[in-house]
Parts: sequence; structure tokens; C-alpha cells
Amino acid sequence: MVVPIAAVPQLNATMNAGISCNMNVSLQAEGYLHDWCKDVSSKTRFPACYPAGVPEWHPENNIIVQLPDPSSCPVAVSPEWIIAGWSWKYIQLAPGELYPLSVNQSEQAFMKLIRGSVLDVNQIGVQTPSGHWETFVVTPPNTERSLELDHRLSAIKAGEKGAVFALMVVPVELFNVPITAMDQAPTTTIRGPHSDAMKWTKFPTYFPDAFPESLEFWNLAGILLQDHSGARLNYNQWWTQSQIDSTDGGYHNHAGTPGNLTFGELHMVMYSAAPNTGMIVQLPHTISTETVKKPEEIPENNKYFWNQRDNEYVQMTLPLPPGYVHGPLWSINASNGEPTRDCVGAVRYPWHGLVTGPINAAGGTSQPPRYTLWVVFEHVPEVIKVPTSMLQYVTNAYLQNFVDWPTPACKSKSESESEPESDRQMLDLSHSHVTSAFLLFVSAVWMTLI
Repeated sequence: MVVPIAAVPQLNATMNAGISCNMNVSLQAEGYLHDWCKDVSSKTRFPACYPAGVPEWHPENNIIVQLPDPSSCPVAVSPEWIIAGWSWKYIQLAPGELYPLSVNQSEQAFMKLIRGSVLDVNQIGVQTPSGHWETFVVTPPNTERSLELDHRLSAIKAGEKGAVFALMVVPVELFNVPITAMDQAPTTTIRGPHSDAMKWTKFPTYFPDAFPESLEFWNLAGILLQDHSGARLNYNQWWTQSQIDSTDGGYHNHAGTPGNLTFGELHMVMYSAAPNTGMIVQLPHTISTETVKKPEEIPENNKYFWNQRDNEYVQMTLPLPPGYVHGPLWSINASNGEPTRDCVGAVRYPWHGLVTGPINAAGGTSQPPRYTLWVVFEHVPEVIKVPTSMLQYVTNAYLQNFVDWPTPACKSKSESESEPESDRQMLDLSHSHVTSAFLLFVSAVWMTLI
């Protein structure tokens, strides 16, 4: 399929009026962060030898975008990337600053906050005493929300703590273009600074001994966003999965991620393979009170998105059409809205996964089969605080299930060492970046982190 030139986003030049400075964009430097890294095995190198936030399967050749200090740069804009036909930029605003918008009627803009807040952009948030509608990094828990920006919006204004966000613009006609191949547009429509390093890679290529080469599960990595001090702020990577694989979006819960690498994970779908594409989520405080028990698998002959409700361990589904993101799926401290942590400092999640199902109860697929394409935002925990007022007024029957889960007692070092060998091996699997990446899609493998 050839995407017309007109279908590639062209942002109006007037959008850049008043931009005071740019962001530093570079390709990740070759080599390691420490001299000792070259003398140890590849397994030992990760994560200490690489910039914080990059994934284990793609620790090198990431694009790094570093923000300037907002105190000396009121408005900063990154260069533009085109990723699978979508325009993509990062914007930083100092408190109260404006970013002007000018989007053609043939295009649709979306905005995903990464830090801070913005005012009056018609996205769900909290109404301030002054009457403004303030949008935050997270939307209400256990819900899905569109990131669409109204065409009547002339500018994006930052809240009192400033804002960092991804601005995406997509030609409306691409909403009618399904992805049916990984070697054709719009999947291959990728350009921008260092975009030659962004290549769709079959996940089995990273781990040939673990997964069949035929698996239609692809990864596009990645952009690491850092603040002006060089600390990680967010990591974006893109994924596709085909309908034809016998997968149901296997469960993962990010357990055991080191506290300095843990993140708040939010998914936004860009191209949907089926009307039932979205998240499946286990509810805490129900069958598995502490979400420790891994949900049982669904029989092969019953693997349909809507039948996930028949699995007593997965009681909630969140459909995600293109341009939609889900809210927090992690445990939330009711007193301050911050994520709660496990014994090693990882943000606590229920078992969950992203699925792209068949199109009917008989297990049919589109012809030709389609891929779902989505982007993952991996936020640092410091920016994913849920406003406590949002916890109070959001009418969601499942909200109470995600607040203040009972915390299992942490084991001492001696207790951990006395565990049976089989238990320790299972723990290692559940903490593996490699295994967890794949469990999001293949239900037969234990996974916790993507």
C-alpha cells in the first residue's frame, strides 16, 4: 500500500511562532557507562551499563531527547518525527506558557502529557477553584479516554508547574487504513532525526532461542526523554501484533522491577486490528486479594476478548480505539494519589495485558489479517500522581479495587535464601525483562515487564 503524500502530516509553520529554544536530540553514544562493563557478560551489564529507562532487548542505539531547563527556556520544541504516518513532537512549557496550535481540518491532533498539567484542553481532569479544567499525566483509574484535541483549540496552556507532552498529528484518512503488512506504509513511514536507528524488529530476533521466528510480534525502539539534568522522564517504544497469532494478551504485573527503574505504564493505540483491541485487567481485592496468584489461562477454544470476563481472574476489559489511552492500572495511595510500591520499590500492578482479538465469536480474522499498533509511555513514578479529588468524584464501580491494596510482608534476605530452588527460579522468571516483554502477548510464558 502506498500512502499519498497528502496523508503525511504537515504542521503549519505558524505553530512554531514564539519558540524560544530547541531540545537536544542525539543518538545514544556507543559503549557503556562504566569501564567495568566491557569485562562482564551481557546479562550482567543490564541495566547498570546503559542509560536508565532503555529496555533490555534494545539497550543501545536509542534516540535520546534532553529537555532544556524551563527556567531559562519558556517554550521548547523537539524536532518532528513521523512514526507509522503519525507526526510526533515533544513540547515543554514553563508555568503558564502557551504553545500555539494550527491543525488542518484534514488532520487530527492528539496530546499525551508526560509531566505537569495543561489547562482547558477538553481532556478529563480536575476543575480548579478558578474554573479552569486541569488535565494531568494520568486520566481516571480503570477507564479509557481519548487524547484527541478539539480543532477549535488555538493553543495549549501549561498549568502552574509547567508541562511536558507529546503532540501527535495524524491525517484523518489514515484512520481508514488498516495495517496488513510490516514492510509497507504506513508501518514503514518513519523519518526524523536519527530515524535510521528506528527499525521494526521481530521480537524473536532478540531472543531466537526463546521464541519462534514466525511469531508476528514486532518492536520499534525507542525514544528516551530526559529532563535538563539528564535524569530519565519517559521512554516510548512502539509495538505491533498480528491477529493470526494464537495469543490472548498474556498477563504480566511488573513485579520485582528495581525501584530506580520502575515506571507507570500507559498504552495508546494508534491502529486497531479489531473492535475489541484493548486491555484486560485483574481486579485486586477479589479472588486474588494481593494479585500474587497468576491468572489461569483461558482454553485455546475460548480465547476471545469478550470471553475474558469468563475467566474469574480477569474481571475487567478496557477497549482502546485509535487515539485512546487507559488510566492507571496500578495500586494508588488514597491519601496522596501516589503509586504504592512492592518490597523492592516497584510500582504495584494487577495482572494485566493488551490484547488484539478476533472479529467474531468463531475466532475469525480480517482478510487480509491486520496488526494492532500501539505506543507505550513508561513514565517515572514521580509524575504519575492521581489527584485525590479525581479519586473521590470519578464514578467508576471498580475504583475502590485500585486503592491501597493490602501489602504483603517483605521477606528478609535469610528468608529469601531459604526458599526452595524451584521457587527462586520462578521468581527469576517473573522478574525477567525478556520474559515479561513477551507475556504481554503470549499467554504461555510468565512475564512481568514490557
